[in-house]
Amino acid sequence: MTVGGVLLALLVVAAVGYFGGLGPMSRLNTARGIEPPAKLGGLDRVTDSEIRGQLKLDQTKEALSRINDGKQATVEAYGNLDGNRLFVIIALRGKVDIDKTIKDSGASPEMVKVVGKSTCVESNELPTQCYRGSNTLTVIAQAANDGVSVNDVGPLADEAFAAMK
Repeated sequence: MTVGGVLLALLVVAAVGYFGGLGPMSRLNTARGIEPPAKLGGLDRVTDSEIRGQLKLDQTKEALSRINDGKQATVEAYGNLDGNRLFVIIALRGKVDIDKTIKDSGASPEMVKVVGKSTCVESNELPTQCYRGSNTLTVIAQAANDGVSVNDVGPLADEAFAAMK
């Protein structure tokens, strides 16, 4: 009975560490793959190798994983080059300090807005970006077109976060 209780307690602690990104089990979580959804916001994921090459999605993914100690990452685009809606989604296993990232980008406080559960930056000089994170996953959604508001990008960041958990 005691052995069973101890084993159950260890399993609960391990599960909290793995899925919550806490303690020594968090390293296992960062090695989990990230499966991008086929659609986000009604837009298809860009799978054409020529377009992916033009957008440098795979090179960016490899660089992100390399500079983040081998943590799993993905960089995907949704929409198409001919349309007026193209978004780039970056997802990284592990926690990123979103407030520090925004501050380091040079965004002033009036440029920062919360849309849904995402923190967004809207600027005339920079692409519109929204961030959503937890201890186990950080998602950045960025508009690749001019004139896209945080109200368009924020829900996409939330949807990507939910889909890639």
